[in-house]
Amino acid sequence: MSVLKSKRKASQFEVFHQLTKLRKDITDLLLRDFGYSYEKCDKKLQKAFGGRTYDQLTEAERLRYDRMKQKWEAFDDWFIYDQRQVIVDCLREITKEVYVANSIYPTCMEELIERRLHQDNAIGQCYRLVQELQYAIETLPVDVNTFTQFGNAIQTEINLIKGWRKADNKFKGAISTSAANFANVNNNGNANYNNASNSNGVRPDFDNPV
Repeated sequence: MSVLKSKRKASQFEVFHQLTKLRKDITDLLLRDFGYSYEKCDKKLQKAFGGRTYDQLTEAERLRYDRMKQKWEAFDDWFIYDQRQVIVDCLREITKEVYVANSIYPTCMEELIERRLHQDNAIGQCYRLVQELQYAIETLPVDVNTFTQFGNAIQTEINLIKGWRKADNKFKGAISTSAANFANVNNNGNANYNNASNSNGVRPDFDNPV
């Protein structure tokens, strides 16, 4: 019997699959300079002044022309490069935190907490990616609707990581059960540590008291 997609819990495979696709799509956007084109902007600049040459402009128009020209050049010279580096860093951090979290198979509460911290860090970097990507697209003279598809894709990744994190509650239950079985108390009040010497627990060592 199949389970509805809305009822299924997120798996690590879904988290990784979505993250890989997200990285590829955003990398393609970065290679296209967020959709920015200096040539197109230069043509728009010429059109904004009626196609007249610089010498034909008034003094006030020249000042406005120069400011706009400097802005387009700054986008091409450093802004795009700087934003590209920040976004690449976000993607790398998300990937690192997801893989580190997945490498931890919790056998105690401390390991479970550490795994969750890396999952939380991955989510935090996703939100950072949203902000940086949105800032770049809204600042550059490009189609802001471009952000919609990437914003949705990042939110999907966030939801998958949260679902993965929630699914880790199974470890909490297993760890709690293991800890409870470490020392048993019988009906007559006698205590024992039957599980302390096997894989379910650690046998206390009284030979060398600290």
